[in-house]
Amino acid sequence: MSDKVYRTAIYCRLSREDGDKVESNSIASQRAICEDYIARHEDLELVCEPFVDDGYSGVSFNRPQFKKLEEAIRKGALDCIVVKDLSRFSRNYIDGGRYIEKIFPQLGIRFIAINDAYDSLTGDPQSDSFVIPFKNLINDSYCKDISMKIRSSLEVKQKSGEFVGSFAPYGYMKSPENKNQLIVDEAVSEYVQMIFSMYKDGFSIGRIAKRLNQMGVLSPMEYKHSAGVKFDTVFKTGDTAKWTYKAVQRILTNEVYIGVLAQGKRGTPNYKVRVVKSKDESEWVKVENAHEALVSYEDFMAVKVMMQRDMRCSPDQDEAHLFSGFLFCGDCQQPMIRKTVPSKTKKYIYYVCSTNKHTRTCSPHSIAAKEVEEKVFRAIHDQIELVINLEHALAMIERLPSQSRKAFNYEAQIAKIEEEIERYQKLKLGLYENFIGGVIDKSEYFEFRKSYTKIIEDKQDALLRVKKEMKQTVTTGTTERNWVTLFKQYENVEELNRRVLMSLVDRILIHENHAIEIVFKYKDEYQQTLEYVLGYADELDIAV
Repeated sequence: MSDKVYRTAIYCRLSREDGDKVESNSIASQRAICEDYIARHEDLELVCEPFVDDGYSGVSFNRPQFKKLEEAIRKGALDCIVVKDLSRFSRNYIDGGRYIEKIFPQLGIRFIAINDAYDSLTGDPQSDSFVIPFKNLINDSYCKDISMKIRSSLEVKQKSGEFVGSFAPYGYMKSPENKNQLIVDEAVSEYVQMIFSMYKDGFSIGRIAKRLNQMGVLSPMEYKHSAGVKFDTVFKTGDTAKWTYKAVQRILTNEVYIGVLAQGKRGTPNYKVRVVKSKDESEWVKVENAHEALVSYEDFMAVKVMMQRDMRCSPDQDEAHLFSGFLFCGDCQQPMIRKTVPSKTKKYIYYVCSTNKHTRTCSPHSIAAKEVEEKVFRAIHDQIELVINLEHALAMIERLPSQSRKAFNYEAQIAKIEEEIERYQKLKLGLYENFIGGVIDKSEYFEFRKSYTKIIEDKQDALLRVKKEMKQTVTTGTTERNWVTLFKQYENVEELNRRVLMSLVDRILIHENHAIEIVFKYKDEYQQTLEYVLGYADELDIAV
């Protein structure tokens, strides 16, 4: 044996993430084993405190204390490293082998793994060249197996509607009885509802954020801090995080507030790559009715649709104009622009086609704001009356003897909507061939494509609503028809406002000669229910 005394350091690592057993692999246990080994060997001299990475996986060498150990080695301060076993040093077959077989020998470093009976100074090169890589491979495979089990466990929990996130979304908290269940946080849930309510009333996202700050409402991050949660984010720009446009937008677009738990949005490609990346929405795990909703499905969808439209406000405006995001040209389908013209002591407000204003390729479709408001208000009242009459007819049908009553065929409705979706998808796919073949020009191609996309989206929303109502009917034995309730709640409304429009109207089309076409929401449900009622025309005197 050589008379050289090796300047020795101990390296310890522990991580619950890759399945380490805390009892046998604790830092204290590793240190004691290594210190005892060094004390029994005269050619080893412990020259510094152990380098300890507590809470770091062995898959990667990106560990703070290992980096310091490596720095000390390259400065020539150490000659030897002692670890309890190879798994404490690394669980990465490739990188672990590279250090043991190449880097350490090149730097003249003696490496000792006590429980694996490995000492690079006294080992048999031929034997070690087989045994050490094999042990590293076993450690690597063990880590891979643990990683797969953890991923599988998380996926099972996600699919069963259990919350597996570190922090509950704003407006919710983890249940004290079950950390995987979200419950309403009464302290702040009202602010979530207020945000949706303000947006429905026409407030811009920026104005909502400003109002919350004026009220002194703690932002989601500050609220977490006030509750004693250690939480850091890149969105904080000052000492105190205020409500911002992004913070409000995230709430308005988060399905968690209608009881939908969407998880698995981000992840790593495998257990060796630690870079977290966003996943495509098709890969998310979504579970409906996972917890109590804070806003209705109808309100959430109304907000979602309006956020996709142009809702810009001028800097001195607190809220959007009454028809902002609702008016479209009946010919080119582009938004109508609001114009104001001073006239002596009054202001004349009217709407004009945006295409006409910018390119003159469409006629103006000019119409006074007052005229639009009056016609739309009357049309909404008429539609509400039709819906109420339809409900009365349904009530009469339900009072008929059971043998005379036909089942409300949800399966037929679903099949019909799915058939329509498929038809428009085929039409959309065929557009490119028509464009290439010269049947339609470029502008027509984009116009038809946009139109078909909108129709498909509307049909898909209708399909979800019908399926939801069918599920409700199967569960309770009755049909509540939420869309009917929505119309009825505005039966006695005395003036037109954005809340009424967002609840009942999809869009308003302005045609030539001041003709107005209102596309109401739930038109598919209305038409299908009307057809159902008309099926009893010969049995009852029903006015619809």
